[in-house]
Amino acid sequence: MANNADATAHKTPPRNSALSAEVGLKSTPHAVGSAVVSEHISTVGVEVADVRPWIMRDVQNFEICEADTMLQELLAGCTGPSQSLSASEKSTLLQNSLKAVMPICNEGAVAQEIKDHLTNFCDIDPEKATYAPFVRAANCALRELSELKIHGIPAFKDEDKTNILFHVNDTMPIYQDHQGRQSERKPDVVVVSHQTALGANKQKSQDVTEIACKPPKDNFQWTDVRSTLEVKRPRKHLPHPPSAYKTDYVVPTPSVQYMKFMKDADAKPADSTPPTGSAQTPHEASNELRPSSQQQSRGVKRKRAGNENQTENKEPKTTHPVVQNGLYVAEMFAAHIARLHVISFIVNNDYIYVWFSDRENVVQSAAINFVQDLPRFLVLLLVMQRMRYDQWGLNPVFEPAPGFSGEVMVEDTQIDLKLDLKSDECITHFGIRGRATTVFPVKSKALSGLRRDPSFLNESPELVAKLYWPEETRIAQTDPDVQGHVPELVWFYKFEGTSTSRIRIALGLKDAEQAKQGSRVLYILVFRKLIPITTLSGKEFLVAWWQIVKCHRALWKGGVLHRDVSPSNLMGYRLRGQFIGVLNDYDLSSFQRDSPSSLERTGTVPFMAVDLLTLKVIQGKVEHVYAHDAESFIWVLTWVCLRYEDGNLLSQNRPLDEWLKFDAIQCRKEKNDFRSSGLPTMRPSGSHEVSWGVVHKCFMGLYSLYTPLGYHTLDDQSAFELLLEVPMQGHL
Repeated sequence: MANNADATAHKTPPRNSALSAEVGLKSTPHAVGSAVVSEHISTVGVEVADVRPWIMRDVQNFEICEADTMLQELLAGCTGPSQSLSASEKSTLLQNSLKAVMPICNEGAVAQEIKDHLTNFCDIDPEKATYAPFVRAANCALRELSELKIHGIPAFKDEDKTNILFHVNDTMPIYQDHQGRQSERKPDVVVVSHQTALGANKQKSQDVTEIACKPPKDNFQWTDVRSTLEVKRPRKHLPHPPSAYKTDYVVPTPSVQYMKFMKDADAKPADSTPPTGSAQTPHEASNELRPSSQQQSRGVKRKRAGNENQTENKEPKTTHPVVQNGLYVAEMFAAHIARLHVISFIVNNDYIYVWFSDRENVVQSAAINFVQDLPRFLVLLLVMQRMRYDQWGLNPVFEPAPGFSGEVMVEDTQIDLKLDLKSDECITHFGIRGRATTVFPVKSKALSGLRRDPSFLNESPELVAKLYWPEETRIAQTDPDVQGHVPELVWFYKFEGTSTSRIRIALGLKDAEQAKQGSRVLYILVFRKLIPITTLSGKEFLVAWWQIVKCHRALWKGGVLHRDVSPSNLMGYRLRGQFIGVLNDYDLSSFQRDSPSSLERTGTVPFMAVDLLTLKVIQGKVEHVYAHDAESFIWVLTWVCLRYEDGNLLSQNRPLDEWLKFDAIQCRKEKNDFRSSGLPTMRPSGSHEVSWGVVHKCFMGLYSLYTPLGYHTLDDQSAFELLLEVPMQGHL
């Protein structure tokens, strides 16, 4: 990781302005899935019974690679971060590993024991009964693999903290908090350390082989889970292991080579029946976020009370295993700050699929038949056994070991950071793809000692840090020209080596020229602390909103295009008793001289202009103009007026909750209905009545834009006057 910032001066992230001129997009397709709302759970007020639609859109356009290609790359990672193997060296390493595991597959009592467990797996029914023989076979193989030595692969270390095993988890829930909401998941099988398994089963004995075949006595924590396995068993009887194994890849039939799931072109409802497995059992429908006050202490199962949230008593819906796996991936991402990636697995009949998930997308490797192609399964287990923390995806800067919480020093910068990750002010992320923004209070002796920039008026001594994954070709600058109404960036750092393009180049999914197209890289930014304007009411809120509108307009005139107007990006601070509005979050902004290059639409769907919620925009054929951002300000104003009372999010009967669950096309329909017939039926909260007249006048302007003949395009100044400036006259 290289240093990208000078600790003695205020700097802003560099921007790549030399974007490809060949990209023929006027705009870029929509942000999808969890990226729409999950970064601001507390701000937008997520209280939905089902988060699966978000995750479904995160995983639906997965990439694919060959099984051996994935194994080669994972093996190469085990050789150490300083090693850089050629393609031929990676291939040789895989072949050497396959030869090394052959005795475990074919010779002696251990080989027979593994085959017996696999035979039991093939014969047993129903699905839940298959967990134990699978776990026995995998753990038996891991035990034998611990003695194996392969040139270039680090030797096994017999430490309970790092030594892994497979453990049946179903039906024990795993809980996790997400900004005051709580999730409950019940993965079928998990990968944990021996130490974690002993603690969850309240055992002192070092032999956990047999207890791992049953659910733990105490709940696992997501911070302790290395990986998960979603198991499906639609076929009752499977072919038994062969008498002898070879190193040749057992090629699966085309129908099962990759798990099939919906793409954009053939999308189906989220609750459609899984084509590759049986219907979900009730525990698999635990896909809601509940109030975290319901969380029980570790080891205590939740009891269903009569006054529980009604969502718990609904009929369970079926969940496709790809989506179920995505939910577990989202939990593992959320459990670790700045996690780089997650490796997870789906078992369907006698095939295992490796899923590599990062902030750019999800990659599925071709199936490995762990019964008929045991050597490759053992190489996969060998990789898991010898992987370092960073190979599992843990960020070594912020979490050098699982559960680490302390002061961190960013490499080569002499910048100390004391992170307050348990603060109520933390903004966390639930999801897979996207920026994955995490905001939290931070203390730093080095940064607090920097000379203050007099051009910024925010006098707060408190600092907040923002970790996020912007696209490599869309790192934007803040503009200090609008004094007092843009955030003061104290320090930033780019974590070199975290680009999501690296794994895709290695897997053959991208070439060097395409490397940065849509790829993401991890940044940390430190700002002066700001306050959400949703905490304001009455005229004070309206004044702050209008200040930000004018700031946005001035920046747009100067060529800085924000293009992500949402409640979470409207902030402020108090200066001598007066609240000053601030336009925050420039990670989606761009300059007019730059051409869009990514595959992700700028903006947050519930607050985007209706004109941008179309198939043409998804195809990148509609230009994002000022009027679109102006309309977003109107939707934000409407949203806050209807959903906040005295600076607090309404606890119940909140309008517009369903907008958070819809994709772009569905949200377009809902917003059109709201504009045409819904608005007159709505009433603002008591603390926002002063702003409601402005809302009605703003919508009068919107009515003139959306005509029976299509969208009426205006120049920027005309759009500002019609949609925002004229409606505000007489209200300040």
